[in-house]
Amino acid sequence: MTTMKIALAQLNYHIGNFDANYTKIEKAILSAKSAGADIVLFSELAVCGYPPRDFLEFPDFINKCRDIIDRVVDLSEGIAVLIGSPSVNPVAEGKDLHNSAYFIYNKKIEKVIHKTLLPTYDVFDEYRYFEPNTVFECIEFKGKKIAVTICEDIWNVGNENPLYPISPMDELAKQAPHFILNLSASPFSYQQVEARKQILKANCARYKLPILYCNCVGAQTELIFDGGSMVFNASGELVTEMRYFDEDLHIVDMADLQAMAQGPKGMHKIERIHH
Repeated sequence: MTTMKIALAQLNYHIGNFDANYTKIEKAILSAKSAGADIVLFSELAVCGYPPRDFLEFPDFINKCRDIIDRVVDLSEGIAVLIGSPSVNPVAEGKDLHNSAYFIYNKKIEKVIHKTLLPTYDVFDEYRYFEPNTVFECIEFKGKKIAVTICEDIWNVGNENPLYPISPMDELAKQAPHFILNLSASPFSYQQVEARKQILKANCARYKLPILYCNCVGAQTELIFDGGSMVFNASGELVTEMRYFDEDLHIVDMADLQAMAQGPKGMHKIERIHH
């Protein structure tokens, strides 16, 4: 069975502290590369921190985000990087920006995936700043099809009264992906950990796919981010749960994750790298 190793980089980003954020990102990429990872997965809007809010209205802020992406491109020789950043909407109509995930490999931006579901409830106000995605394409990498989702994109599943008229994974599932990667910035609340687990299980049940969910940690504005990034196999079993309220880096072997879902004798290998 062909293996693919994916690193989940759970980090503490500071809004607008681009140099410090890049230093953390660089360290994680180099650590993942030295551990033999094929892909390193970061969280939502990692390059600038979440939630950037009205900073998104300043062109210099967006230019600095792109500068970090360009620096990440230079680090991507031999490893794919999937990282969250604002991106400019080239279409005149609509909002000026997308909330995006850049897929970068071998010093080239291979694909940019945009967030579809933009929450405007509770502490969230994303539709104020971002244009929603309308094009659904999996990423093809080393013989695998990858469904990339950004935070809220997986939360419209398993509800009797869905908040949105579309579920992005329903569209991506038509392309027969092998697994789901999710970049998140999910704030802490005392009920949120269990809610996340139920949503991730619901996605596994609906699409029969493994899901790797990468959250961030730290405190931004009035919000606290608790980490707790998770991996579920296609059977909806929790395979690993990363540290809470602390930075962490894990390597997941997808071949072993698949074997685990096929029966009780399947073994999984989860490696922690001290970060």
